[in-house]
Amino acid sequence: MYKFILGILFFFVGHSVFAQNSSDVGIIAGANYYLGDINPNKHLYSSSPTLGFMYRYNMGPRYALRTSLSFGNLKGNDLDFDNKYQQSRAGSFETELVDFSIQMEFNFQPFLVPLSSRAKRFSPYITSGLSYVSSSSTTSSFAIPMGVGCKYIIGKRWTAAVEWSFKKTFTDDLDGLSDPNKLNIANKFHNDDWISFLGVTLTLQLFNDLQCHAYDRIVK
Repeated sequence: MYKFILGILFFFVGHSVFAQNSSDVGIIAGANYYLGDINPNKHLYSSSPTLGFMYRYNMGPRYALRTSLSFGNLKGNDLDFDNKYQQSRAGSFETELVDFSIQMEFNFQPFLVPLSSRAKRFSPYITSGLSYVSSSSTTSSFAIPMGVGCKYIIGKRWTAAVEWSFKKTFTDDLDGLSDPNKLNIANKFHNDDWISFLGVTLTLQLFNDLQCHAYDRIVK
């Protein structure tokens, strides 16, 4: 798996160097938290710091393809909840995570760094794709990330963004509690664990061959 991840990263960086289209690199900072058997619906419960790196290949003012690699923790404890069943079960877990993702971004407004005469300095966006989440002490899994965010041009080559995302994993064992309620396969979508991230990104533009008169005319 790690060879595959490195191969993907080299592909995107190499493509950027030789094609020299619009691309960015940056850092990710924020917090992870967990939704699952211990914590069914309490957002921002037991959040843990997350740090990472990202590369974004901009295909135009509306679409971008990005890869990211982040490092963080997840944890949960039944004793944090008043539910009598959880107090009796007294389950808990803490695990380190490495998360590799490939995602598409769609900007709701035309967005281009540096700022184009017909692009916008600010744009909301949505993102989704495929992730692989490696856990140090529980089950690793592929996941489907889904997120929303807002990005803003803060300088000639700098962009800042705020993002809130959810990853639906394909395992019910991130918390070490595999199907504690004995749900059948028909309910598996609702039984799998989720990982949520709330944080910011700061990116620096590497190349931009998209900024030209012909390109500016297609920005709507």
